[in-house]
Amino acid sequence: MAENDFSLKETCPKIGGGRSFPGGEMQTSSFDLVERMTFLYIRVVKARALPSNDSFIEVTIGSYKGRTKNNTNPNPNPEFHEVFAFNKDRLQGNVLDVAVKANEEVIIGKCKFEVAEIPTRVPPDSPLAPQWYRLEDINGNRFGGEVMLSVWMGTQADEVFPEAWHSDCVTVNGDNAVIARSKVYLSPRLWYLRVNVIEAQDLVPLQGNRTNPEILLGQNEECLGKCEIKLSQVERRVMPDPVPAMWYNLERVVDSVVPGFAGRIHLRVSLEGGYHVLDESIQYSSDYRASAKILWTPAIGVLELGVISASGLMPMKSRDGRGTTDAYCVAKYGQKWPPLRRDVVEYMLDFGSNIWSIRRGRANFERLVTFFTAFLDAWVWFDSVCKWKSPLSKADSALPDELDEEFDGFPSVIFLISMKLLMTLLAFYVMRHPRLRVFDIPSVPQNFFRRLPSRA
Repeated sequence: MAENDFSLKETCPKIGGGRSFPGGEMQTSSFDLVERMTFLYIRVVKARALPSNDSFIEVTIGSYKGRTKNNTNPNPNPEFHEVFAFNKDRLQGNVLDVAVKANEEVIIGKCKFEVAEIPTRVPPDSPLAPQWYRLEDINGNRFGGEVMLSVWMGTQADEVFPEAWHSDCVTVNGDNAVIARSKVYLSPRLWYLRVNVIEAQDLVPLQGNRTNPEILLGQNEECLGKCEIKLSQVERRVMPDPVPAMWYNLERVVDSVVPGFAGRIHLRVSLEGGYHVLDESIQYSSDYRASAKILWTPAIGVLELGVISASGLMPMKSRDGRGTTDAYCVAKYGQKWPPLRRDVVEYMLDFGSNIWSIRRGRANFERLVTFFTAFLDAWVWFDSVCKWKSPLSKADSALPDELDEEFDGFPSVIFLISMKLLMTLLAFYVMRHPRLRVFDIPSVPQNFFRRLPSRA
């Protein structure tokens, strides 16, 4: 078996897809760090003047086929707003067919596009505007129906790439098709809410407790009043200087009493932006900046890492009779995880999780079945031996000569032992160790004490 070669190798990927502009400037993006992949995009917007109220659109090129979802509001002017993406390297045809169907067998109308005539669009170029295209029936006659769509050649840097239905995800159906591509989610900056209670005045006690000053504030854990403060009106505090305190009116909250004035409370309320709100474990946190951006130290640069490709991966499961693996790449620096946080990875690997789910239950059941299968097979084998279903006597495979020798009263076969073997065994017996010759040799401590000198 050949050994794996993990030595460094020089590669020449086709990266660096920046667009040049007059003046010599080069506009770059994160997609310039990986190889450019070309896709055929089809944006299906809507259709009109169709003879059927329940229809869908099917996009076909070669052996690849994609279809829109059925219209939830049946009418002759349905709207779809879906995008399809076909990898150009895997295109098996030169003509793109767009068909409007009432069901899988009935075609309402269709239109065709030559792949060689489809325009190319790469950001930051303006997106192509959808246009109306007339539909033709199966006989090539126009009947008045139209479909609005746009077709172009683009790359993975296109804005519709994450939401598009991709030809390499044909096994993904329904709404799950939009989560087959990565997306960027911005984590919101969290601020601490600081509330400093200074004093209260003009409190109106509840009925029955006017003469007991000791329970004036508590009122037997009943609320004397409340005030609501909108966070949009709270001042944001960045520097350590305190914000000015303000008086707020309290309102009654008792159901039997008409809402009214219940006192005043003196508060100092602010949103603290000079601290960092930890939303993950501190030993794996990669960002300790304050919530307020004006307190951030200026960046000295940005390190961008492009994951180009992977090869020689071991198959982890079988699909359609062939080995496959669902792999992802994680860039790790020290204890940091830039793309996937540690809690996300642990969740994906079910690390330390005790939450029950149907998927996890099935996985554990299959593990138990696999573990006890060996014991079950051994028990079935032992039971068959005991019941003579699978005997060990080899009687079913014995030869005729062996059966004659078995039933013969006098042995007809003599096993001869060579003289050399007998002489060898005799020599080992004669030259055996003294411990093997007699049985009354004393032990080592007893022999030592016997040899000690005496006074006699």
